[in-house]
Amino acid sequence: MTRIFLLPGEYHVSKEPVVIETLVGSCVSVCLYNTKTGRAAMNHFLQDKPARETDCDIGQYGSTATEYIIKALMKFDSDRSHYRAQVFGGAVVIKTNSDECNIGQKNIDIARKMLADYRIRIIREEIGGTRGRRVRFDTATSTVFCRFAGQIGKKYRRG
Repeated sequence: MTRIFLLPGEYHVSKEPVVIETLVGSCVSVCLYNTKTGRAAMNHFLQDKPARETDCDIGQYGSTATEYIIKALMKFDSDRSHYRAQVFGGAVVIKTNSDECNIGQKNIDIARKMLADYRIRIIREEIGGTRGRRVRFDTATSTVFCRFAGQIGKKYRRG
């Protein structure tokens, strides 16, 4: 099976079974799949939304990257009840004295908002905290393995 590793700012939409992996800290990754067609997508975004509308790097922002993967999958099946999402990341990996600088929480909030706007059910979240996470999404089984970065062993949940 093909393996794809997402770097920050990247996303992947697949109609064929693949394993998509990434490593997130304050960044967030949304794993999205269709329970009827088997199509799936995953993103890895760095910030919640662009400061200016002219910023056009779709993958960098949660508002644009999440909307992109949702719309890409909905081209093949627009029934929102067929979709499930899992959200990972949003850790506070760098301590600051200001809540305004909590990039991780802003990223979590935008992922939740985008999924709510499209009425897509979130079935699992592993978010927040102070440690990064390694995420592996097997689109053939809709299974997401997640563990803290540097942690041996895995935990998984089938969606």
